[in-house]
Amino acid sequence: MTAVNPARLRFQIQGLVSFFNAPVEFHQRLRDLFSLYANYALRFGEMTPSRPLIPMYHLPHPVKRQLILDLKPHIESNPEAALLIADQLWSDEYYEIKGTAILIIDALPLDDPQPILERLHEWLIPSLDNVLRTELLSAATHKLQKNFLEAWESLIYSLLNQTDPEMVALGIQGLSESTKDPDFKNLPAVFRLASPFIRNPHSAYIRDLEGLIEAMADLSPQETGYFIKQILSMSTSPETVRLVKSCLSAFPEAIQADLKSTLYK
Repeated sequence: MTAVNPARLRFQIQGLVSFFNAPVEFHQRLRDLFSLYANYALRFGEMTPSRPLIPMYHLPHPVKRQLILDLKPHIESNPEAALLIADQLWSDEYYEIKGTAILIIDALPLDDPQPILERLHEWLIPSLDNVLRTELLSAATHKLQKNFLEAWESLIYSLLNQTDPEMVALGIQGLSESTKDPDFKNLPAVFRLASPFIRNPHSAYIRDLEGLIEAMADLSPQETGYFIKQILSMSTSPETVRLVKSCLSAFPEAIQADLKSTLYK
């Protein structure tokens, strides 16, 4: 692994950026840059739940940070070329290169949500690495909900209405990532979209529902507690009861007590 010299790194990234209008060449130069700074000793290190399961370069943080700082002005001034680069990078097998594609999507200036929606529908598949899936959903849903609320809701709705439970799980994860934004203002839409799935949980996405309820409770415990109490009054599924019990600790004690009074009637 080459030690990071800030001046040299900036020079190397400037060379990379000179290929901004040549996606294939940009891709190869990015691979060369990442290979130069890769920590191969960590490549087969211990795995944790938050570590990607696909090949990694294990780059030093300054490399990724400087790369996106230097790329951002070019992404903003030439979004069409940036999208072509993102598409090219997404074809790569390495986590950090796919991650660069996500960073490009996150930095795009948008007056139309369609470019993001097209890539989400293509890139979001059940087999996508869990870490990449979270990063993609986080970047894209935050961007959509901030600028294009109708497009955000349409995307989530389309995922939730898939026949494949694993695709439905992606929609629930998208709701969770949206709700994790402290500036999120559309909690009633999340309640409306999530309600059928909490009333009748499927084992394929029960963990995702737990994460969603916990995210909602963190954002607004009072509103979420009232919503869950309404769900309990309507649902006849024992799975709903088990789901709510597993999420009680996410609420303040007073709301826990109120929910328990409904759970143990």
